[in-house]
Amino acid sequence: MSGQTAPLLLLLLSLILLLGYQLDSTWQTHFNPIFAALILGLVAAFLLSLLSTGRRWLASLAKPAAKQTLALWQQQALRLGIVLFALNIAPSALLGIEPWQLLKLVMLVALVFTLALWLGRRWFKLPPELVLLVSAGISFCGTSAIFATHSLRLSANHDDSAQAYLTQSLAAVLLVGLLALGIYSLLLQQPWLGSAELAWLIGSTAPEVAQAVAAGSQLAEHAPQAIIAKLSRVCLLLPFLCGLSLLLRTQQRKRQCKQQPGQAPQNAVVFPWFILLFIGLLLSQLLVTIPSWLQHFASLLSQGCLIFAMLATGLQTRAQDLRQCSVRLFGFATLVLVLLFGLALALLQL
Repeated sequence: MSGQTAPLLLLLLSLILLLGYQLDSTWQTHFNPIFAALILGLVAAFLLSLLSTGRRWLASLAKPAAKQTLALWQQQALRLGIVLFALNIAPSALLGIEPWQLLKLVMLVALVFTLALWLGRRWFKLPPELVLLVSAGISFCGTSAIFATHSLRLSANHDDSAQAYLTQSLAAVLLVGLLALGIYSLLLQQPWLGSAELAWLIGSTAPEVAQAVAAGSQLAEHAPQAIIAKLSRVCLLLPFLCGLSLLLRTQQRKRQCKQQPGQAPQNAVVFPWFILLFIGLLLSQLLVTIPSWLQHFASLLSQGCLIFAMLATGLQTRAQDLRQCSVRLFGFATLVLVLLFGLALALLQL
């Protein structure tokens, strides 16, 4: 079996996994399908490594041509999944947020992201790209933010460490997301925060949209406030990606000018045009009513694309990459989450 068949095999596995979650919707509340896809990819890589035929197939998958093909499929799946996610956001709900609440969210995200970058490099001595992925995942919208940031970084950095950093950052953010759910369970039992305050706190700190929905659903009439706050953080990812793209292009031009002083710089970092498609789909809902069946289909396709990307990530992850998921990495992610909760509580008093 050639490594060139990997995208088709992963596509089939993605459809099977997606179908399984649709047959029993309660699975999604107990085990995140994105995380399940990562585990499935890791298990598949481990089992294949035990067989001689499997080792040959993994070796063929590591060849430049097969690796480039799978990377292209993965990148396109990531971007399509992020674009279609726009149909899960109701722009009318976002327009209903108060300007002061939105300003507090902007301040919160900017402060946490900046401090996380500084802590990861200065205190925890982690690789810059890994710090960037984890910081973006916790500050904005979990796995979607990590995928989008990785997609831009991949166009500027094609070394073998890219997949390792992606796997490690996903694992760290998914685990602290479970920690966040535990914190919400404790806070919901405390009397010192009202439902409205809890709704804003959940929306401003939940790494994933699904976590904000799950925790916010226990707040009765204030549940929409948690979802609106969370979706506002999702939208803040858009200017971040545009700024990151411009920063990467500037850095690349400086490196090229130093290496080749007499030649005009060439751009390998591509502007994230898929973000413009995301904005277009988001704004189109203000003009056209999207049928519920189309929104449901887009949600399934978006989830399927992200499942495909996670399967590819797990399949390409090596054992040494997992061993590099140190306690220091999870300590960093936990500290960023605690920082996020602390600053959110402080802003809640304003």
